[in-house]
Amino acid sequence: MIVRRTLTWTRMLGYLGRPLAVHTAVAVAVVLAHRAYGQRWISVPDLPVSILAAALGILLGFRNNSGYDRWWEARTLWGGIVNTSRRLARQVLSLLPAARERSDDDPLGDEGLYAADEGRRVSPLLASAYTDTFAVPARGSGDGAVRDRLGRAGGVSPAGAAATAAAVLPLPDEEDGLESCAFPGASREARELVYAQIGFVNALRCHLRRQDPLPEIAPYFRPAVLEALRDEQNVPTAILVWMASRLRRAFGRAPGTESTMRLVALDETLNELTNLLGGCERIKNTPIPRQYDFLPRVMVRVYLFLLPLSVVAELGLATPLVTVVIAFLFLSLDAIGRNVEAPFENDIHDTPMTALCRTIEINLRQMLGERTLPPPVQPVDGYLY
Repeated sequence: MIVRRTLTWTRMLGYLGRPLAVHTAVAVAVVLAHRAYGQRWISVPDLPVSILAAALGILLGFRNNSGYDRWWEARTLWGGIVNTSRRLARQVLSLLPAARERSDDDPLGDEGLYAADEGRRVSPLLASAYTDTFAVPARGSGDGAVRDRLGRAGGVSPAGAAATAAAVLPLPDEEDGLESCAFPGASREARELVYAQIGFVNALRCHLRRQDPLPEIAPYFRPAVLEALRDEQNVPTAILVWMASRLRRAFGRAPGTESTMRLVALDETLNELTNLLGGCERIKNTPIPRQYDFLPRVMVRVYLFLLPLSVVAELGLATPLVTVVIAFLFLSLDAIGRNVEAPFENDIHDTPMTALCRTIEINLRQMLGERTLPPPVQPVDGYLY
């Protein structure tokens, strides 16, 4: 996504330079033929060309509006993914049955799974709801959810991180009664589900960009889960199925009406994620009808070839200058429509899925109480990916 205030002329000329040069050369040739060689017959009435310009403007406006609607819907869907991810993590940490004694063959060990974890099992904020522990948030920190006009996110500096650590009162250890407060977010199962949600959004990002998701999601799953995902054609959907199975297993060990209601609430959140996934795939797999792309492109070229013929009699030597200005406008409108109609192509016009995935990761890992967090994704040369 372009977040810089102005567009660079070099990039714009990279898109428009060649067709702009062609139409300028045509205008120069028309002037030479009309003035130097007296070929007056090449001049055409300007009325038909003016009518063509008006009709072409309407067609380009319709196509650009359709393309922008797709771009904005893609951003709206990813905004829903951000919010639903936070909702799922909150529900898992607050509604999942409390941690129980696990058997020796329970493969939920977190060695190597949470590489950035420093051993903290509960965030100070959530623990304060069950104990007297509280935390004072550091000022000036950010997660990339709110950015300035240039797309820059406020990051957590080392000094800010130290201030945050110093402001947090010591948490009691599990031996000191943390488990006795019945805080459900302390379970390894809850942590694994939250990490699975981080893996889901990154898998969805790679899925939409036609990239291999397994290297990106490797830090968030156990090796056995990753190996099973290798055989899946739609990895994000498979992750949602896996998460639903894990939730069923967790609530199956805590029977009762209350547990059923909690499971239903979590299942509704997974359904919402499934709908958002389907919406993104619909945009990715259904391009704008080719007629709306091909016809404006052809008619823009036809109009720009006719333009110098219609104005050369009145403008004379100024014909190339007028042609290049009008050609720049129409070629730009044509290019804009094609750029924004495909928001999942991993280019500068994309929905910034990488930045949104990082925001989700920061939010969810902070809910788990982790203090070593990745920084928000920052724009590169005015472009946010």
